[in-house]
Amino acid sequence: MTTTDESGLIARAPHLAQLIETSSSGPIDPDRASGVLLGLAAGNLLGLPVEGVGRDTIRSRYPQGIREIDPREVRRPMDDDLAQAVDLAEALADDVDPVAGFANRLVKWRNENGRGIGIMTSTVIDYVEVGLGAPGAAKAFWQERGCPETQPNGALMRCAPVALRYARQPEQLIAQTASTCAVTHFAPGAQWSCIVVNAAIAMLLRGAEPGRDDLALAASQDGAPAELIAWTLAIPDDIAQRIADERVSGHTYLCMQAALWCLDASDTLEEALVRIVSAGGDTDTNGAVAGAVLGARYGVAAIPERWLDCAPNRERIDRATRALLNPG
Repeated sequence: MTTTDESGLIARAPHLAQLIETSSSGPIDPDRASGVLLGLAAGNLLGLPVEGVGRDTIRSRYPQGIREIDPREVRRPMDDDLAQAVDLAEALADDVDPVAGFANRLVKWRNENGRGIGIMTSTVIDYVEVGLGAPGAAKAFWQERGCPETQPNGALMRCAPVALRYARQPEQLIAQTASTCAVTHFAPGAQWSCIVVNAAIAMLLRGAEPGRDDLALAASQDGAPAELIAWTLAIPDDIAQRIADERVSGHTYLCMQAALWCLDASDTLEEALVRIVSAGGDTDTNGAVAGAVLGARYGVAAIPERWLDCAPNRERIDRATRALLNPG
């Protein structure tokens, strides 16, 4: 069963750790590793123009699906999904205390940029600024709102760097995924959705083919919420219809479903991202998380060059990936 620390963070999930550990003994594929943050960037940027728009409206505007990224994005500040992921990557690689370092980086980013930031994340950052720290700020926010099991997807959108850093250290992956999630999102469902997706990414980076049933079984044995397990086991073939039908578009479990659907989808990376983004709803975040998984599955070579050409500060993204794979 799950072990939590004194603050309530998930500290151990032994069955998931064992699943990752036994998935493969091979080295991390550098092409797949490079695909994680760049896939996240591509999905985030592809979804930006239609964030919050319904599927029918997107179909009327883009009969073939939304397939192009605005080339002006290369000169714009990073949107929140990508910006927070890169900040987390740099904190994991450079900071003595990655959790505190990431919290400080979020404060700086919100005050200097903050493009796309959600109301909840911004409020928790306010709490960090007044001295509650991490996870105290997110825990206080969560308790004030009645301790719901789950939360929006604002931590899931950025969690992939932890999988890059700890793909070969599963126990660290689980603990660090939970603790960095809880810088802004404390609820168990938020922590668990990040852990399950990062477990899948780590397995892909190790050359394995993670199965949703295996992930669900291990997470269930480790005490994950029953609702999360139900959502993991109920991913339909038509993920676009599933996304379009969900009334709460920013739900962390829905975003998790989109990501896990990518594990065995028959589509190419490009077609899978077009399908997910064109379904509407929280398009930029669904695209970002799905893009990270697809990048880990197919590698950076599968991401269209015309999309990569639109990524802002590509050098910084690549440098962050290299630092995660070769920590000092």
